[in-house]
Amino acid sequence: MSSSGSDDGPPSASHGADADDASQNAPVDSAPRPPPRKRKRTVISCTECHRRKQKCDRRLPCTNCVSRNKEGACRYETGAPTARDHSRKHSKSGGLVSPDPEPVVDSIPTKVANFGYSRTGASILGFLQKIEGADPNTPLANLQPDGGQHGDGGFNTRERYKSLIRLLPARNFIDKLVDIFFRSFNWQYSGLDRDVFDKQLAEWYRLPFNLLTIGGPQALSPDLRVFPGLLFQVLATALLVLSSNTDPLFDSLKYAGNMTFEDLAVDYSESGVSVLSLLGKRQMTLTTVLAGFLRASFLKYVALVTEAWHAIGSTIRDAQEIGIHRDSQDPKPKGDSAEAILENQWEIQRRRRIWMILIGWDTHTGAVLGRPTTINFSAVQPTLPIDAPAPKDRSRTPVLPREEDDPPTTLTRAIWAYHVMAPLRDILELEKEGPSPKDFSKVDMLHQRLIDVDAQTPAWFRLENPDTRYDDHPDCYWLPSVRATMPQLMMFNQMALHRPYIFTRPHSRTEALKASLGMLHAQRLHFKSLQPHQYKTFSLFFGTFDAIVLMASIYILFPREHPEMVQNALQHFVWAVDRFEAMSERNALAKAALGVLRAIHMRLKKSLGISASACANGKPTLLTPSTTEDSTSASLSPFPFSPRNTLNPSNGTTFAPSPNPFNTDAIDPALVDPATTTTVATGFDWTLPSNFDWASLQPIYATSDLLYNDLMGIRDDSAMVPASSWGMAGDSGGGGVPQESGQGFQFEGGFGDDSVWSLLNHYVPM
Repeated sequence: MSSSGSDDGPPSASHGADADDASQNAPVDSAPRPPPRKRKRTVISCTECHRRKQKCDRRLPCTNCVSRNKEGACRYETGAPTARDHSRKHSKSGGLVSPDPEPVVDSIPTKVANFGYSRTGASILGFLQKIEGADPNTPLANLQPDGGQHGDGGFNTRERYKSLIRLLPARNFIDKLVDIFFRSFNWQYSGLDRDVFDKQLAEWYRLPFNLLTIGGPQALSPDLRVFPGLLFQVLATALLVLSSNTDPLFDSLKYAGNMTFEDLAVDYSESGVSVLSLLGKRQMTLTTVLAGFLRASFLKYVALVTEAWHAIGSTIRDAQEIGIHRDSQDPKPKGDSAEAILENQWEIQRRRRIWMILIGWDTHTGAVLGRPTTINFSAVQPTLPIDAPAPKDRSRTPVLPREEDDPPTTLTRAIWAYHVMAPLRDILELEKEGPSPKDFSKVDMLHQRLIDVDAQTPAWFRLENPDTRYDDHPDCYWLPSVRATMPQLMMFNQMALHRPYIFTRPHSRTEALKASLGMLHAQRLHFKSLQPHQYKTFSLFFGTFDAIVLMASIYILFPREHPEMVQNALQHFVWAVDRFEAMSERNALAKAALGVLRAIHMRLKKSLGISASACANGKPTLLTPSTTEDSTSASLSPFPFSPRNTLNPSNGTTFAPSPNPFNTDAIDPALVDPATTTTVATGFDWTLPSNFDWASLQPIYATSDLLYNDLMGIRDDSAMVPASSWGMAGDSGGGGVPQESGQGFQFEGGFGDDSVWSLLNHYVPM
């Protein structure tokens, strides 16, 4: 019993000692050694790199997490020195990286927005935002399982981004080209703010090299990471005005012997597009929209008009994506300070100005080209920006309207241009009713509205009796050019209003003819105010070409009408050809259109019965040689400067223009061949049956319809004559002359199948 009791009781001291001795004397393999105690060590790597046993660069987010698209999961243990260092760095970073010291985790609405749902419209995303805000203590992002994407997309994006920004020229070139852009181009639309652009440029050059090398574009703020795309477009546009005799400093930018500045401009513009394409559509900003707008403008300057139309449509979609078309999406101040509130007010004005410009471009481009518009006109009318002078310090200057005695600004011009183009929206809607609407009173009401708008033109922008007080102001150097361009908008509105009805309504023919002559008059004045390096201006082409085609359509199909304006019309035709010849070396559109104008001129002379003896080298001698163009330039031009040069026909004869485009002087009898005129006038029966169905005529939406369907509509016989036989066989005037090929007649000038010129590749009924 005692033995059993001793066995069951606690061991004695001697027994424990014996056990210890036995354990010491036992072999090593007889008992397992306890695991060694782990050293307590603070983890300084992010949790993801520590879990995957990878070397961490201890950034937030680190490079490994960025390359695996796991930025949201990159975090550090609480109390780790790495986390404390990032908290201090974020407070001093100035916005180069996320200023939030907490680990950044994308919210569920942010992730769902990547599925394609709109942040600014009515979609299911709004309900997710409600769910997210129902319990702010437990965000949905913390409840989702870890199922992130893996791969090396971040590394590839970083390297591609670096390869693109390496194409930017040195800082001294950038500064000079930026000055050229703001001096020569930006005043036309007031798209960019110089102080905002300069601030972004300075911030870009303050970026440390290792930030781009390690973090890539994702380490930058969304606005700054897209800034190179905007900068490339600014540089590309500025290069278009450089000529061969420019400062030889810019020649060092070329990397090929026969390279032109336009070739370099195209390279820069394509690099800007590559930047925007690389960054995608997920985190767009106002800078993204501006880069797209400048890209569309650049495409027009280099005669890629169809591509420009597509580009402006894409830019409008980008603008709608970030919500600048809705006042409810205006940004909120970043703080409660007065400086933050003032800066936010100026940012709202900037958004509204850009949306106003995009509306004008969309409307006018659609009306000129006959293409559908992107913006829905029935939507709520936009809130226009306040015509306020440009601030020197946005954080200390309130947004106040410009005083009546203050000099006009480029924004003043942009706002007035919007008001001028506003009736175009109603004109495009009216065109849907066809060439014979039930009630022409709508046309007359719109015509009166255009007259009223013209009468309200501010004195600084008037072509006749302008207010020239500010012409010498250093900030108003652009005013004289505006006086020649603003009437072109007015004249085009009238042309667009009446062109669908020129075959169904005599009054519309008269108004369309007057508007065409008014457009040609304004184009001539505009051309005189430009230097040769500015001939790429696309408005110089479209204004003249549309007016010529519309005017020729009226006289070719109705030769007995408006004889009092024939002389003025033919004279403006000659001047238009002279302008296109002068522009052909720098304007691809003008070069390609020369052959078209010569073909139309042949048809026009034939319809009007112009005698061959009254023409020299295909150009009618309309006025006496003793009268020179310069002798009446003072009465024609309201500009405070003299004309650049005098445009003379190739035969040496100089012409005197009429003081206004609507001159009613009788046509010179020497120009008319009575026999030919009788044949033309009596060879066709211009009367129509009383039961003629006007609704059967298709509406005319653009100048291309007139060119194809109407200028080619007069028959002398049933023969089919190719376009190459229009009296141009011996013409050596340059590009645009039809050339015969196995596929028909092709125009030189680089135009695609969807352009006006491709219509002349077909055989034309004569």
